[in-house]
Amino acid sequence: MMRPVRSTALAIVSVVAGLVLVAPAGAATPLTIGTGHKPGVAVDAAGTAYIAWFGPESTTTSLNFCRLPRGAGACDVTTTIAAPGTTLSRPFVTVDGALVRVVSYRYGLTGARFDQIWEFTSADGGATFDAGHPVGIAPFDEAVRGPGDTLTVATNAESTGLAVQNVPLDGTDAGATEAILSADHPYNGTVGLAGPAMVAVFADASGNAQVRTSGGVLNDAATWTPPVDLGYADYPRLAGGPSGLFLLSGTPANALTVRKFDSTTFNAGAKLADIADDAQAHLTEDPAGRLHAVFAHNTAAGLELGYATSDNGTSWKSGPLLTQTDTTQSFGALRAATAPDHIGVAAWETASGGTSDVRVLGIGPEGGVSPPVPGKSVAIGLVSGKVFYKSPTGRRTQLKADTNIPVGSQIDTRRGRVELTSAATGTGATTQKSDFYQGTFKVKQTVPKGNRAAALTTDITLAGEALRSQCASARGAGAAAVSKKKGPHAVLGKLWGNGKGKFRTNGKYSSATVRGTIWLTTDRCDGTLTTVKRGTVSVRDLRRHKTVTVKAGHSYLARAR
Repeated sequence: MMRPVRSTALAIVSVVAGLVLVAPAGAATPLTIGTGHKPGVAVDAAGTAYIAWFGPESTTTSLNFCRLPRGAGACDVTTTIAAPGTTLSRPFVTVDGALVRVVSYRYGLTGARFDQIWEFTSADGGATFDAGHPVGIAPFDEAVRGPGDTLTVATNAESTGLAVQNVPLDGTDAGATEAILSADHPYNGTVGLAGPAMVAVFADASGNAQVRTSGGVLNDAATWTPPVDLGYADYPRLAGGPSGLFLLSGTPANALTVRKFDSTTFNAGAKLADIADDAQAHLTEDPAGRLHAVFAHNTAAGLELGYATSDNGTSWKSGPLLTQTDTTQSFGALRAATAPDHIGVAAWETASGGTSDVRVLGIGPEGGVSPPVPGKSVAIGLVSGKVFYKSPTGRRTQLKADTNIPVGSQIDTRRGRVELTSAATGTGATTQKSDFYQGTFKVKQTVPKGNRAAALTTDITLAGEALRSQCASARGAGAAAVSKKKGPHAVLGKLWGNGKGKFRTNGKYSSATVRGTIWLTTDRCDGTLTTVKRGTVSVRDLRRHKTVTVKAGHSYLARAR
């Protein structure tokens, strides 16, 4: 997709409907972010991953956290959250802008209860966390966000039976109220939302599963429907979103299937993979409705980390992410999370040299970057030097690998060169590319209503407005008046462009629309200068309200006055 060298296409692990998935760039090199077990992961709209896990200690385990920006080679925040007691359960992570919450079942407490669910909150994107507070009691290993600003959790192998508890995330405590949904199917509880309804699936010791649904008070078992038998569904995992609610589970033949919920039960489903470890598999649905599955998969080459995606739960693209020939390695406690552009991470624990490492690997479509979404995202790739980007939420990240960023992001190419790919039409069927360098700019794109086939313009707006105060003007003299600090030709911001497609660079006093050329846009105290090195540029003078055609070897200055 971008010009940097990529990994070659990999063989198919399991293919439904003849579709092939290519592993992301850099797939052979997962990132180790710490030691410990059972990582929980969330990904925000900009692609930053937030990962929590419990430590490797033999007595009182630590609660660890990492914030990993997309494309980064290391966590930009690594911390141990001060938590009471200990745990052997997976933490659950939520993210809403700068608000990050880690929820963990704790035991060995010294207060009124021996065990409780605790919530730890960060208001600064995970940089710091508060002292935490209790929100419930169920010893969960599986959970789902919702309904509303709550978390619904399910238990596994508890003597009281299969329990579901809905706990608030607003600082209040659900206390000891929980719904016991089954005494004879107490294993591997999993929960998911099907519209406004909460769905719980759980199994007996033989892997025979049942499903119950509630649209009422979740902590009251009387609001749940009677159990419906699902047959054999070993180690069930639920994932819900815009495309519906889906169940990932194992079969007696050591295969993985995915089945869709129909408001009462789950359909027969589609096979996802053969010879797979159903205990080490996970399914997630991104905010755009695409399903992502990760699973441990035995092949002749060794133990593989498999990855598959689908937009409907029936037709799957599938391929290997990573192969382990070392028998001491494993893909344990797998989890995945993805952003709306279908790019995310898989996280797992693996034994290595007597310790258990927590590792992370990018997942996504071919090349690790999905096609840009018209009016919503663009793809960027590093061509040379150092490039930084900042999402609309304000976090600055160095670009290390090809990535998708939301429109409204700012890109700093003062020390490097970036290739930007955007949708060429509102259908997203074609793309356009251009290099940008030696400047800082914000990227935007608007899809016209009612005409998705129309060609789209990608707007590139120069930064530098903060420096305009240095072009001090006397009252009534206009913005081009010259101060003692800055002359009329003083550069406030500039940007080179080199590419093909409908790109428009916006300065303070003019905008330059190109189709395929090399051009320079410079904001100065006395106006905006457009210089054309190759091709032809259409310049709109915003002060004089006229359009000028500028050919190669010529320039046009849209004056500030």
